[in-house]
Amino acid sequence: MISPLYKDVESNAAAPVSKPAAKKTSFLRKWGPALAAIAGVIAVNVALLGPNGGKIPALNERQLNAQSRRLERTQSVLDMEWDHEADLKRGLHKEVGRHLTEEEGGVMEYTRRRHRYLGEYVHVDVSDQFSIYGKVLISIIYFAFWVFLMFPNWFLPIGRPGIALGGGLTMVVVRYILLLIGHGPVFDAAKVIILEPLFLLFGLMLTTIYLEKMERGGLFDKLRDSLDDPVNWKRSAKIMAMSTIGSAAVMNDSVVLIFSGVVVDLCVRHKVANSLPYLLSLATTANTGSAFTMTGNPQNILIVSLAYDDISWTEFLSNMILPVTAASIINATLLFCYYSSELFPGSSGIMECLGIVFSGNRTPEMLAQEHAYHARNVQSIQVMEEPSTGWSVWSKIQIVLVTVFLVCFAVGLDVCVTSICAGAILMVLAAWKRQHYDPRPEIVDYDAEGNALPPKKMYDMDGNEIEPEEEELVTESETTLTEVDYGLLMLFIGQFILIGSFDDTGVPQGFFNLAMGGCAEQMTSVPCVYWFVLVITILSNVASNVPVVQMLAATFPYATPYDWMQVSFSATIAGNLTMLGSAANMIVAFQAAKVGDRTFTSERHAPFGIPSTIISLYAGTALLSLVHFSPECSVKLGECDEE
Repeated sequence: MISPLYKDVESNAAAPVSKPAAKKTSFLRKWGPALAAIAGVIAVNVALLGPNGGKIPALNERQLNAQSRRLERTQSVLDMEWDHEADLKRGLHKEVGRHLTEEEGGVMEYTRRRHRYLGEYVHVDVSDQFSIYGKVLISIIYFAFWVFLMFPNWFLPIGRPGIALGGGLTMVVVRYILLLIGHGPVFDAAKVIILEPLFLLFGLMLTTIYLEKMERGGLFDKLRDSLDDPVNWKRSAKIMAMSTIGSAAVMNDSVVLIFSGVVVDLCVRHKVANSLPYLLSLATTANTGSAFTMTGNPQNILIVSLAYDDISWTEFLSNMILPVTAASIINATLLFCYYSSELFPGSSGIMECLGIVFSGNRTPEMLAQEHAYHARNVQSIQVMEEPSTGWSVWSKIQIVLVTVFLVCFAVGLDVCVTSICAGAILMVLAAWKRQHYDPRPEIVDYDAEGNALPPKKMYDMDGNEIEPEEEELVTESETTLTEVDYGLLMLFIGQFILIGSFDDTGVPQGFFNLAMGGCAEQMTSVPCVYWFVLVITILSNVASNVPVVQMLAATFPYATPYDWMQVSFSATIAGNLTMLGSAANMIVAFQAAKVGDRTFTSERHAPFGIPSTIISLYAGTALLSLVHFSPECSVKLGECDEE
């Protein structure tokens, strides 16, 4: 029996409250912070570099010596004799070993192999084989589909996966036509499709589905309950903390894929009118938190593998602690301020929100939400058929598998193989549990009064009773495997083809060289670093961050570890600028839309994403330029010996 007190509380909380009609958000309130941030970043760069770049400082003696050494090293590598058959046998697509013995050729042989690896695999420059007509046509097609993907609701209701796949097929056809009429080179579409993210996503989706479906009240439900809280801002803070730590430990794409459905479920449970603050809490902090470690996102993994000098895990983390922490605090603060009405219901301003956070104050609306939350919990406990018995054997098995998965990832095993193996093990375990452990569903017919009817008997022509056939087993291919989001995989395949074809034109590289101007040879030195990170942010949102990293590795093969720290930070934080800036954003939007929540759109993301990204980017860049532990010179090139 439910206590009358809780009945009164629940009825009062559920009773409709007469409120004035919500006013539509004004243009200035919605876009004002974004416009102010854009104006601010333009003003900062004009003040530092001058309207026409006239304040760009000349290269100092150290930078000139480094430039000379790089040219000499490149020429020495080009003049080296090499065994073509040995290269083919070893494979150009194989990552270059960093520490070669003197018998193997030492630093020079390492440089030569890396030079070929960058030139013939990571970035093949075919831009000179395009005519002007070909470059313009490919660019128009790319930006047209970029707009379609950014604002899919403005056009036909096809959805992002269909748009991306259509764009990729369009690009393949157009590139073939350009080849026939002599306006472009051969397009190897299969080569530009990066398989590792697809394998990883498939394995993670398989693992997530079985963790969720294997047992009601199991590991997945307990994880969901750990993020629950009756107070809106605390629930958002828990999501941000989990997303930040998880992205740094595993990978941002993994975290958002697992928790997107959890966040939407929490919003449904609390009857939240606007789930956008909570989805932004997940997506933005997943991107920001992934900047902490070299395994936090694909571009960081690529940076460490392509950098000329060695970058250790501890070196990477020590450089990123200060700027990423600052960016995380800025992002969380802006989120609380921008969505104060949703996260702090009933509050009258920023000062009252601060009092709620630091003093534990409550508004009447927040108290009503808490009382209703506890009333629902009491009612659910009393009507629960079977009380919770804690951790079942299946939950313990899930914990062991997840722990082994994280350990395998931490020790450096291939994440794609690890995730697919985890999903396959869970699939076998779930199938065995369903066949040998779970009770079989009873197929019983009932009459109008609810009484069970005896099973019907069937007879043949001779009056003999026909034995019922054995129940056909339902396979995993017919049930759980159909829940894998193959549309998400199609989305990434289409984007890979679009981006790969666009990069072939050389337009992103041309934009980078034109935009950097005199800062190209001193891109991470103050004041050029503030312009450099802005250019990287724009390119990461237009051409994606992984191709940008590949382009920089081929254009600046001897970039220092400190240079790569700035690239990593800016390319990662840039993911929060627009919806297409990060794969994590696309995954959150896709997973939320799959369960009916379509609030996470480009139009709603940009008003918060733009100011949060710009302020976090410039604050973190300033801190990283002041405090960093990576050398501003190349050890393998011998630049550090001169200092």
